[in-house]
Amino acid sequence: MKELIEAAKKMNQILHQCEEEGDNMDVVLNKLSGVKVHGVVFPTLMLLEIIDKFVEGYKDRQSKIEIPSEDDTRKMYEKASANWNSKLN
Repeated sequence: MKELIEAAKKMNQILHQCEEEGDNMDVVLNKLSGVKVHGVVFPTLMLLEIIDKFVEGYKDRQSKIEIPSEDDTRKMYEKASANWNSKLN
């Protein structure tokens, strides 16, 4: 069971890395094929299902990466600056 959990973690790590690097499907599939449990490679169909489920979560992952607006950055700067300057006086 422990080996299966480790394989799942490794696959997730590979998928995130491939996503960041913009790897194509063949590269992703090849990298995932290197993950084994008790020396056995996962069937290709199962790997394709895993990739498909990962892709379904793309929009959720992107929505969690918030890029602050210019207005938010300005407000935070003003707040941090006021706090910093008050500590110096």
